[in-house]
Amino acid sequence: MEDLDSGFVPRPMESKNGAPAIGGGKKRIHEFDWFRALMVILVVYAHISRSGMPGGVHGNIQNDDRIYNLTDPSTMGVRWISEVRQYCLPLLFFVSGAASACSWKQSPGGLLKIFLYTFFGVALNGVLWLLGPQNPDCDPGTGYGRPECQGAVFDFTICPNSGRIFPLVFQMWYTGMLMALMLLNWPLFAFLRNKICHPAILSLQIILSVGLESAFVVLAGSEIPNPSLVIILMAVCELLFTGLSVLTMPEYRPARIPLRFIHYCLGVIAMIQFGCIPITAQIEHISGAFVLYILAGFNKSFQLGFVLTVARLPHQEDALPIVSMYWPMMVILRTMTAPSTNWYAAGNLTYPYFPRLIDRADYVAGAVIFMFVVDRVGRVLDCKALPSWMANGALLLYLLHPWMMAVLILAVRGTALEDTGSIWILCIIMSGLLGLLSTRPWKTWKTWRSHRTPKASFASTSDSDGSSQEEDSHGSA
Repeated sequence: MEDLDSGFVPRPMESKNGAPAIGGGKKRIHEFDWFRALMVILVVYAHISRSGMPGGVHGNIQNDDRIYNLTDPSTMGVRWISEVRQYCLPLLFFVSGAASACSWKQSPGGLLKIFLYTFFGVALNGVLWLLGPQNPDCDPGTGYGRPECQGAVFDFTICPNSGRIFPLVFQMWYTGMLMALMLLNWPLFAFLRNKICHPAILSLQIILSVGLESAFVVLAGSEIPNPSLVIILMAVCELLFTGLSVLTMPEYRPARIPLRFIHYCLGVIAMIQFGCIPITAQIEHISGAFVLYILAGFNKSFQLGFVLTVARLPHQEDALPIVSMYWPMMVILRTMTAPSTNWYAAGNLTYPYFPRLIDRADYVAGAVIFMFVVDRVGRVLDCKALPSWMANGALLLYLLHPWMMAVLILAVRGTALEDTGSIWILCIIMSGLLGLLSTRPWKTWKTWRSHRTPKASFASTSDSDGSSQEEDSHGSA
């Protein structure tokens, strides 16, 4: 897993509006590594659960009256649907935005690396697809013994009922979207991070964002009943979010307004854009409306990760607590925004689009609050480093889990381990072993290289605000 270095609370400074600022040395924000690895593990469960294996999440999920569980029990599935789905992908994009803040120089870092990961992952998925029946209807549960499902090696596809294109992309849609978001947000991020761009560049940010969202509104066609209203509301949210982001810089913000208050306002706008804009009555499949929905929502998670993390870097104004000073109130906030325990797919396992606005708003609000909790806890509690073998294992799990799934499905067929949960655990074990095997040669190579290269060439470089800018870490999820 690539490096992610940033400065973090070594000694106080004073900003232009009188609030303490962060300054001093450098420190890796280790919790981002942990969250990235953990979210990958949880995402892999979702992929396995949708493969058609027993104990998975199939079709239109029934309500949580246990009728579904009596015929196909899945304790982990209940927890994934009712808890994990609310925060998993928003937090993954939040962490990627935080990584951008830490690694940003004059332009997005790591684009080539992410492109290579994406190309490699799609190529592996393509080979796996060609070795199977290339029939979207052949899932592991029903494909065995059917003549039309016999491929060169496998008699099933691990991404069933998803057409003939998506199985090639599969998990790599995340890295593809990540590259798009890095480019889309370049004007805003360059302005906030480098402080060398003219504020007028932010008009480009708004035009790019609204233009892309409008394109998907047009693509969705009649699926969106009131396209003009959706475009207007999207544009208003982009304008407000960008404008308030400028106020996170002390030279543009009145001294009486705390930085954390601006962060909260950005969180509210993210919740409104993701959860409240009435894109359509309901979404039943991957479509233009669904892509618009997750694009707008995950982009806001990505932007929040960047903006909140900038305030943790050296020589930046710290975000002093406001609501956190009354932290017992979290009991009420969690109660109000806790997701329903119903087994309701709401169109897609990736992220639900509930028909009722109040449900969408409440659900997204819970995810936004989760991000703020992660940010605040990371400011006050130190986190141990993620072991290298676990970091490498998480990266390999993300890239290779389609192949792991296919091989394991064949290996456990007809045994007591033929179950979604069992295959998930076996995938984690396999990736951990691969992580261990890949870590030792890498450490040996680094040791050999350090003895052959003058120490000066390994000096960590820093930009003008003192934050380490070594390697980007987006591609690890």
